[in-house]
Amino acid sequence: MPVARRAGAAVVPVLLAVPAAAGRLLLARALHADAGRGGPLVAASGRRPPLTGLAAGTTLYLDAGALAPETALALEALLDDGTIWVLAGVEPGVSLPGALAGRLAAVVVEVPPLAARAGDLPALAEAALGVLARRRGGTAPRLSPSALAHLTAHSWPGDLAELETVLARAFLLAPGETIEAEHLGLEAPSALAVPEEPRREAGAELEFLLAELAHELRNPLVTIKTFAQHLPALLDDAELRQRFAGLAEEAIGRMDDVLENALQFARLTTPRKESIEVGPLLDRVLADVRPELAGREVRVRQATAPGARCAADPEQLAYALRNLVAGVGREVPAREELVIEATANGVVSLRFAAGGAAAERLRRLAAPGDTSQLRSTLGDPTLLPLAFRLARGVLARNGGGLAVVPGPEGATTLVVRLPVPQGDAAG
Repeated sequence: MPVARRAGAAVVPVLLAVPAAAGRLLLARALHADAGRGGPLVAASGRRPPLTGLAAGTTLYLDAGALAPETALALEALLDDGTIWVLAGVEPGVSLPGALAGRLAAVVVEVPPLAARAGDLPALAEAALGVLARRRGGTAPRLSPSALAHLTAHSWPGDLAELETVLARAFLLAPGETIEAEHLGLEAPSALAVPEEPRREAGAELEFLLAELAHELRNPLVTIKTFAQHLPALLDDAELRQRFAGLAEEAIGRMDDVLENALQFARLTTPRKESIEVGPLLDRVLADVRPELAGREVRVRQATAPGARCAADPEQLAYALRNLVAGVGREVPAREELVIEATANGVVSLRFAAGGAAAERLRRLAAPGDTSQLRSTLGDPTLLPLAFRLARGVLARNGGGLAVVPGPEGATTLVVRLPVPQGDAAG
């Protein structure tokens, strides 16, 4: 952390905008250790912590948002002295007094809540399990795909400290080298909150949708344009004419499919939610997309628990899953396996081999879009984001969410989270 080393050496205060007090303290300890300062780390608490008598070279951590007005003034004076390195924690969104806020604004470390960082969960979990294993003098267990899916579906109100507690309990309960979902002891998915997508202006959302629609139509149009440009030469070559005609017909078919998909999305109305058994619905979705997957020799293995259910509009959920499976099918390497699991209420996961660059491509497709994400996505002609955006929009209408979770050995899991019917327990 070069920022920690430079700030610590120059005694520049750092503001830690991190959810959960335990998470802020953990980050403060990490920054203090990385800065390599010789003095101690002093963690002060309460509205009026003592700020006098601290030796020069001390690193002071305190909750700046909880300070009484007179203590905030004393902290301003301490900052002016420049002998103590101050790491000031604050809950994201909390406003500090103007003078104090200005003094702490030089270096601000913002960390989103854990629930908004589903992609970081595997790495954070692996690191936490590694620490536990080293303390015990053994090797760290791995998380099963089902356990990863449950971690992703959890809302993490206690943030990083809660994750460490959950993993410590699972570490003790797991009898072998693999932590399963039942070892985590998490609440049923029906009680979990699904993070809402960031609200965007309707005009911007429409711009994204139209830009992605144009992007997916452009490639087939290029094929048809090439056909037209070579038409004179094609008139004298029957074999070439037949080949180009096939390409043009395929391109027109792709355009028809894209436009029909967008029209289906436009026709969707307010969801009529009901309790749905996921297995039969997945069977119907796979029957629709199996020809497309077969064209790339992608093998599908389905694992569904009898009676696994969710609460959604059945037709809208089928539409969303059809788009996701078809979109993922384009990302799975040819002749590889796609595993679709619905072994717990409210969670459907799609697991496949797509590590490294391929997983990053998928994260770009599945992540909620912003202007920079849109530009980078549309700049890559191999990415077809429309199906993912439409699926994500329909899932959000039904109270669900979507996350991409990279896993070990080049595996990637796309996790669909949906509400659970009232009264149903997790599978």
